[in-house]
Amino acid sequence: MARFKLLACLAIVLSCAGWGCNPQSDYKSVDEAKKAPPLPDHDHGHGAKGPHGGGLVELGAEEYHAEILVDHDTESVVVYVLGKDAKTDEFVDAQDVTIALEGKEPLTLKAAPKPDSPAGKTSKFALEDHDLVHTLMDAGFLHGDLRITIGDKPYIGHIDYHLDGSSHDEHGHDEHGHDEKKPEETK
Repeated sequence: MARFKLLACLAIVLSCAGWGCNPQSDYKSVDEAKKAPPLPDHDHGHGAKGPHGGGLVELGAEEYHAEILVDHDTESVVVYVLGKDAKTDEFVDAQDVTIALEGKEPLTLKAAPKPDSPAGKTSKFALEDHDLVHTLMDAGFLHGDLRITIGDKPYIGHIDYHLDGSSHDEHGHDEHGHDEKKPEETK
């Protein structure tokens, strides 16, 4: 029995040693890692700002992005459709975008083509509403879903836009925008 245990331990040690020395592993030395090509540009993380200063929303598997912003000057809620890079306008044939903010009635933003938009296409959608803009500015954030159909494909993206540019994690909100309380705070 002792021989069996000894052989079993030896087999485990040898197999573990073999894993660390696998010539086909993804391990790279520090020098090799420094020489590796950079990762693809993907700098639009959670809470990132788009080219117009609004919050980014991923659509599909990063097929498109939307940028949402609350424009105090024009008293409008605006959505721009952006390409994969989340930086350049993507002109689409959609006529509207729906925003379903948590706890609110859905909002429909209509196509608002810019002067450089191709005929019948736009990358900009807007809803002008003085009261809505001031309500959103007072709240300081938008949480919900954005819906748009591009071509024949419907897209839904989650909105987590804080007007100060931060994310809900930085404000102590859960994923639905509700205040998170630590157990000791609820006593």
